[in-house]
Amino acid sequence: MPRSADRESAPLAPPTNVHALPRLAARAFDLLLPPSCVLCSCTVEAGMAPVCAPCWHRLPRILPPRCHRCGATRLTPVESDGCAACAAWPLGSIRAEAVCPMRGNAARLVRELKYGGWTALAVPMGRALSGPAQNLARRAGVPADEALLVPVPITPARRRERGFNQAHLLAAALSGALNARVTELLERRTARRSQVHLRRRDRLANAPGSFQTSVSAGRGEHERRRSVLLVDDVVTTGATAAACATTLTEAGWQPIGLVSFARAWRTFEPSGDSPPPM
Repeated sequence: MPRSADRESAPLAPPTNVHALPRLAARAFDLLLPPSCVLCSCTVEAGMAPVCAPCWHRLPRILPPRCHRCGATRLTPVESDGCAACAAWPLGSIRAEAVCPMRGNAARLVRELKYGGWTALAVPMGRALSGPAQNLARRAGVPADEALLVPVPITPARRRERGFNQAHLLAAALSGALNARVTELLERRTARRSQVHLRRRDRLANAPGSFQTSVSAGRGEHERRRSVLLVDDVVTTGATAAACATTLTEAGWQPIGLVSFARAWRTFEPSGDSPPPM
């Protein structure tokens, strides 16, 4: 029987890289079931986002003319800085821009990310926010890479249920495109009703007071007065954006806008008009 010293001096087996196990399992799974596009089910390259290039390029886009303040599509150019869709927002609180209208395959991507667990979709969706984010930063006179990216928070219960905050995933992808920092400055209170099934009027009434600054928001005065760019998956009425902006402003930050992947379709409609073709 070998001596204890011999056992101690014997070479050890290389430690298992536990972080590599999920990647190895994913590769094995890809060999058995090749990854496919969540929209058309065609095969996509392993390691790529689960949406193919043709489906991505066919996504509906938000085209001008748009409101200069909230980004809502209009039938005719709007000269004033605001429209009926953002009339209830606090004066000067925030500007918003989005990539796609919340319809068709753009809406499907949002739902697959948010409810289907396809978190890999956040990479192309978040990177697509780069253009709108740079537009908002330029209009505010702030270099895009100097703005703090602040994901719109969800409640702790919702985060435990999903395992992630989709806005944070989008912000992380956008961070890589802009070389900007993601900071969770906001927390969501749990007492308010979910906004998902509320009407426009109820959303506007429900959102104020839904947010508070997080503990990390007071780390030092050198961080205060920095420009922040809010990130979310969808803008519906703008009530959430306005509530977040108000909370940040009262805490000493300077929100320059909110960027989202999608914009709710019904808010595009001017009063009495039909939505424009996209």
